[in-house]
Order: sequence, then structure tokens, then C-alpha cells
Amino acid sequence: MPVIRYLNLILMMGILSITNLAAQQDSLLQLTNASPSHIDTTRLLSDKPLKSPWGAVVRSAIIPGLGQVYTHNYLKGAVAFTLNGFWLARIRRYQQRWSKHHIQADRDRRNDSYWFFGVTYLLTLVDAYVNAYLFKFDEAMQLTWRFPQDDPRTLMIRLNIRL
Repeated sequence: MPVIRYLNLILMMGILSITNLAAQQDSLLQLTNASPSHIDTTRLLSDKPLKSPWGAVVRSAIIPGLGQVYTHNYLKGAVAFTLNGFWLARIRRYQQRWSKHHIQADRDRRNDSYWFFGVTYLLTLVDAYVNAYLFKFDEAMQLTWRFPQDDPRTLMIRLNIRL
């Protein structure tokens, strides 16, 4: 029974952190929605990323999801932390059951959980790297389209790049 309580605690912490971080992300989006004239696209479009990709990977390697928090993806960070914690809890649960009862199914589930944890952990690292490398890239290029008021049959596409 203590394992079930542990899993419930991890699940509740994940849900609370997701809702809290989603609210924080909404408030940050309102603060960062600046006009295009405030965006320095020469820096955004340069070869040097704004955030260190390997710094994000190291952060996620230490605590899964911390690299996503570093790149201001709070919801992804909470999900990554929760998923990795879930797989670790399953590994612990089935290891204890295997040690106690020596049932082959528990050992197989533990081994499967190791694989799922490994894949989730690696995807967390890759996602942190990509998020850091492409940090604020969507603000560098703003693609808008609209229908002109004088002729609704045509479509106007505008790409704003500030150099």
C-alpha cells in the first residue's frame, strides 16, 4: 500500500505543478507579447542561440524537466518531471514486488518500466536541447495573413523580418 500512496503523491504533485506553471506561463505570455519593433531579429536569427542547448540538456539530466523550465516551457517541464517520476515509481514498485514474491510478471513489468523510463528520459533531454536552440525563434519571424477589406476574394500574406 505505501507504493500506491507514493504514486498518488507524485500524481497530485504533478497535477498541482502543471496548473500552477500553466498560470505562470499565461502571465509570462502577457508580459512578453511586445510589439514587433521591440524584437531584435538580428540576434534571434544569428547562429548563436539565445539559450545554451547543452546547458538545457545538463539541467534536464540532473532533474528531468528543468531544461524545459530553463527555456520557459513550464508546462512541458512539469509533464516531463511527472512522467519520469511515474516511471521511476513503477520501477520501484515492481522491484519491491519482485523481491518479495519472485513472480516473473513483476520482473517483466519492472524491465519494461526501465525501458519506458529510458525512452522518456532521452526524449526529455532531446526536447530540452531543441527548445533551447530554437528559443524565441517564433518571435523572429512573424507571418500574418488577412483578407483585404476591398476585395474579400484575395488573401494577403505578410512576412515581417526586422534587421
